[in-house]
Amino acid sequence: MSATLQRDQACALAKSHPRQALAKAKSVGEPWFRAQALSWVARFTDTDPVAVAKLAAKAAAECEDDYKRSAVRAWEVAALAERNLPEPAERALKAAVAVAEKVQPASSRSEALMFLFQAAFALGRRQAEWVRERLDATCPEAEHWRCKRARKEAGQMLDGESQARPFFW
Repeated sequence: MSATLQRDQACALAKSHPRQALAKAKSVGEPWFRAQALSWVARFTDTDPVAVAKLAAKAAAECEDDYKRSAVRAWEVAALAERNLPEPAERALKAAVAVAEKVQPASSRSEALMFLFQAAFALGRRQAEWVRERLDATCPEAEHWRCKRARKEAGQMLDGESQARPFFW
C-alpha cells in the first residue's frame, strides 16, 4: 500500500475514530506522509494533541532533507493552532522556520517558508508577518523566480487579496 493511501486512510478515520487513526498514522511508511497523518490526528484526538503533534514533529525530523523536514511541519502548526494551542504551535513554527532557512537551493527554501507562512496564518497575523520577514530576509527575489513568486504571494495574503491554503482537505 502506498504511503499516500496509508495517510489518506488515517486522515479519514481521524474525526470519528481518533485512536484507530493514531495507530494507522504511526504505521505510515514514509515520514512526510506520516507527519501529515499524525497532524490530522492531532486535530481530532480525544487524548493529548500536543503529544500527537510531537510524533508528527518526530516524523518530520526523519525526512530526507531540510526542505521536507521543515515544510511538512506546516500541517502540525496548523493542527495545533486549530486546537487553540498557540504556545506549542508557535514553538513548532519557530523550529520549522529555523530549519527552512537552511534549505538549499533558495527556490526550495522559498517553497518551505511559504508553507510555513500559510500555516502561521492559523496562529495570527503577527506570526504570519514574522515568517514573511524571514522569507524576505533569506529569499532574495533575484535569486530565483520562485523566491519572487513567494514574496509576491505572501504580500497578497497579508493585504487580504488572496487566502492562505487549507492544510486539511
